Amino acid sequence: MARPEGRPPRCRGSMWKLFATEAAQRHSSDILDILGPEGVLAPDAAGAPAGGRFEEGFRAAVVGTIYGGTSEILRETIAERHLRLPRNR
Repeated sequence: MARPEGRPPRCRGSMWKLFATEAAQRHSSDILDILGPEGVLAPDAAGAPAGGRFEEGFRAAVVGTIYGGTSEILRETIAERHLRLPRNR
């Protein structure tokens, strides 16, 4: 959604980071559900699918929602700057 002046929203980075990190977390969780118990084997464990990259990816996805701004703070930023909702504090 463009701003009135025709420029993109100021919070585009926040919107992208929120969507990307939460989508990565959902996808990683789905992959582990599909793989079952073997999906949570660590990278150095024998028999870990794809060398344990799925388990490692899940851990990274969970942390990704925290660094660079927590998802909760990003939602507040988007609500205030893009949707012009009142401050929620």
